[in-house]
Amino acid sequence: MNNKYCTFVLVVLLVATRLYIQPFYSLISDCDETFNYWEPLNLLLRGFGKQTWEYSPEYSIRSWSFLLPFYSLLYPLNAVAEIQANWNFYAVRILLGLFSLIQEWKLFKEITGTTTLEIANFWLFYQLFNPGWFHASVELLPSAIAMILQLGSINYALKYLSTSASSNFIGSLTFNMIAGILGWPFVLVLNLPLCIHYVWTHRIISSVRTAFDCSLIFLLISVIVIGIDSLFYGKFAPVAWNIFFYNVLNADEEAGPNIFGTEPFSYYIQNLLLNFPITTLGFAVLGVSHWRLWPLWTSAIVWFTVFALQPHKEERFLYPLYGYISLSASILTYKALKVYKKYFSFAFVVKLIIVGTVILQSLLRIFALIENYRAPMTVYSELFSRESTSNSTVNVCTGREWYHFPNSFYLPNAHRLRFVKSGFDGLLPGDFIEDESIFTAVRAVPKGMNNRNLFDESKIWPLEECDYFVDITLPTDGEKDSFTGSNSANRWNAVVCQKFIDGSDSKFLGRAFAVPEMIDCMMKEYIPELWTKLYHAKYIDYCLYEKLPSSEYQVNTD
Repeated sequence: MNNKYCTFVLVVLLVATRLYIQPFYSLISDCDETFNYWEPLNLLLRGFGKQTWEYSPEYSIRSWSFLLPFYSLLYPLNAVAEIQANWNFYAVRILLGLFSLIQEWKLFKEITGTTTLEIANFWLFYQLFNPGWFHASVELLPSAIAMILQLGSINYALKYLSTSASSNFIGSLTFNMIAGILGWPFVLVLNLPLCIHYVWTHRIISSVRTAFDCSLIFLLISVIVIGIDSLFYGKFAPVAWNIFFYNVLNADEEAGPNIFGTEPFSYYIQNLLLNFPITTLGFAVLGVSHWRLWPLWTSAIVWFTVFALQPHKEERFLYPLYGYISLSASILTYKALKVYKKYFSFAFVVKLIIVGTVILQSLLRIFALIENYRAPMTVYSELFSRESTSNSTVNVCTGREWYHFPNSFYLPNAHRLRFVKSGFDGLLPGDFIEDESIFTAVRAVPKGMNNRNLFDESKIWPLEECDYFVDITLPTDGEKDSFTGSNSANRWNAVVCQKFIDGSDSKFLGRAFAVPEMIDCMMKEYIPELWTKLYHAKYIDYCLYEKLPSSEYQVNTD
């Protein structure tokens, strides 16, 4: 197929994916995204939201500067049009998808100019059929923004490695500095290999001048970000430093990231195998042999090594690597096919196998994410169709499923999320102060917050005062859960339910990949025992319950 025709097809698919499919169908994979970013954004725009301990002025390890660009988009949108609240959520996701698309296109153009159009096409292909990028690039997280900004850094790094121009070197560092100062300081380590390359290949006087220019840029970004955050918190608030201090310098057995769980080294290997087709990963590992780009590969290896050695691991910690993986895989794929280029038929078959494997594994994974985990967003959306004209507060409660709450943009204006007693014994989010100025709400030190994940009773709401309840159809613990089968059968009516994967009773492959029903039935017929051991996906219902009026409840209990 003609390379230019391939480019056209890939770009069209990429535009459709980034601007429509991802914003509307991708899941929210991390409750940290909900409570640390969507909730404060909802506060800025609508005046209410859940508050985590990270936003307490006592700790101030989350940046309001990070949220202001999104608020500046949403505020005029809401001022000129009366839109349903959850459309704010989709608008931000479309903006994130557009940002990703722009950076991907710019890097594509640079790869085309630096190498060949065929390598650039492979890069677009690996970006498009990339389950990890599918959900990460529309997430409202500093790590996700850092992942996209890293494309800009790679873009200028390629320019620099081709030209040795100091301006391109500074451009590459600037993208990482923005990501680091805005809320994720750890990405600054990705600059080190390129800095070593620059110092090694340039005169001392050039290195000193460039270091001075980079320092000015770093200082300017820091002053702007710290100034905005200090204004919000009402005190000096270097958020990036506070994050580093909490996670590294002040971490111990009672505070720090490890109290939220630890994972073995294999966690990240498994994670990469889920978020990238195995073909992509295989080529990416071999692609680091392209020694001309050693500063980029060294950055990726250092990043993976540092985070793999940390006991506390999360999927989003690997996001900055995603662009490197696609680039390395595209280079090695081109090299591998070039070896067999004179054997046209054989090369065509190999390319077909590579493309088919990548597309198949990616789609099976992406469909699984949508089918298995998107129920909470659909269920909470039902509240808009049942919105009351009364101004009184409507309490939407949840217990054990608190961490699957999408965000308060899925709540009508008079609705508020409440937490009832459940088996969870960690620190739940509280509420920002309402009916006050934004600075009053942000600067108020909330009660019951701590950085040790200790349970606080004041975050619990009585079940009797709930109007709606969201839960899954699995047996509850009568001693730990307020909402149980014994008190829900007659008092509550399920108004909407969506299927949701039962992780505890499904096989790993059943949770991770969506095998078409026809193939599933075929496997059960021909290899039933083996297939049952390998693949099983059990679904339960994720439901929104409405509390029945006392008169109806009385009738039901007579």
